[in-house]
Amino acid sequence: MTTSVATSNAVLDELREKIASLEGAGSRRRSVLPFGVSEIDAQLPGGGLAFGALHEVAGGGNGAIDGAAAALFIGGIAARTTGKVVWCPTRFDLFFPALAQVGLHPDRVIPCRASAARAGWQN
Repeated sequence: MTTSVATSNAVLDELREKIASLEGAGSRRRSVLPFGVSEIDAQLPGGGLAFGALHEVAGGGNGAIDGAAAALFIGGIAARTTGKVVWCPTRFDLFFPALAQVGLHPDRVIPCRASAARAGWQN
């Protein structure tokens, strides 16, 4: 059994080397957008949401109020950035005036329709 563990480690080491070579020596560390709430930021890799990455945000329950609260919370966080924000709701109920009230101007939002059924998600 010790031999298989050593072989496993050798295979993993080889894969890590290949990945590192593909990433290149200058692979960049992604910058993050912190929430500004230490209890939340401490739980996230790098201390915030990675820029240039996909993030899923959902309310804690099944009601519209939970979903709206989550959307406005993340909209307020996204408002602290510059540039465009791609927003893919599973229900097409994005309310742009509310996003504007938390500082995310509708001109910065690129809405796209996400189909839960096609993605294999369960509603």
